[in-house]
Amino acid sequence: MQIKKITAVLLTLILSVSLAACGSGQTAAESPGTEKQQEEAQTEEDEVTVIETVQAIQDTENRSNDILILYFSANNTKDVDAISSATPMTDGTSSVEWIADIIHENVGGDIVPIIPSVDYPLLYDDLADYAKEEADNDERPTFEDLGVDPTAYKTVFIGYPIWWYTTPKILETFFETYDFSGVNIIPFNTHAGSRDGGTYSLIKEREPDATVFPGLAVRGEDAGKDDTRNTVMQWLEQLDLD
Repeated sequence: MQIKKITAVLLTLILSVSLAACGSGQTAAESPGTEKQQEEAQTEEDEVTVIETVQAIQDTENRSNDILILYFSANNTKDVDAISSATPMTDGTSSVEWIADIIHENVGGDIVPIIPSVDYPLLYDDLADYAKEEADNDERPTFEDLGVDPTAYKTVFIGYPIWWYTTPKILETFFETYDFSGVNIIPFNTHAGSRDGGTYSLIKEREPDATVFPGLAVRGEDAGKDDTRNTVMQWLEQLDLD
């Protein structure tokens, strides 16, 4: 509510500046040309400053708080009904999304999927071959617009599965796209036995000016279990995000 009041005040200020500009124009004939140009330039500069301030406040207002939860899975496709046999599922939800939802329930914030520009194969063997080819060629798959600026948040959770003992290559694209200097990054991942696969250290290398918190590695097949839910919640408590 306070932000909205400030925004209203600043919008009123824009109107005042505009009216002042009109008043200045009425007496322009009485002023030397150079003075008139200086007044007009100053008025335009004041208007731009106020508009930029209002935009910054509105951007802050649009964020629910300082926490963003991002997650990637092969099931993150432009087809909302896609179901993958290559990804452990629980009640129609991928294991990575299941963890992301628990985090969201407990810490709030915004939650956003990382959706690849080109959908991944959904059958296990096809996805495994596709992911291996990406890894062998050190590719940089692109992703859809997130709809938010992840670097504008204080804390960003980032979830993903382990593919061929490391992060999916789309995560390399992600970290090359954004500079998370000064941001808290909290990774979490699913796996089939390789735990984090050294990816938390990899994230530290990719984002040396960010603070990378201890991550959480969960077996994909354990998603949906009460014990796993408790493990996620205990991990969140230990992070001490306050």
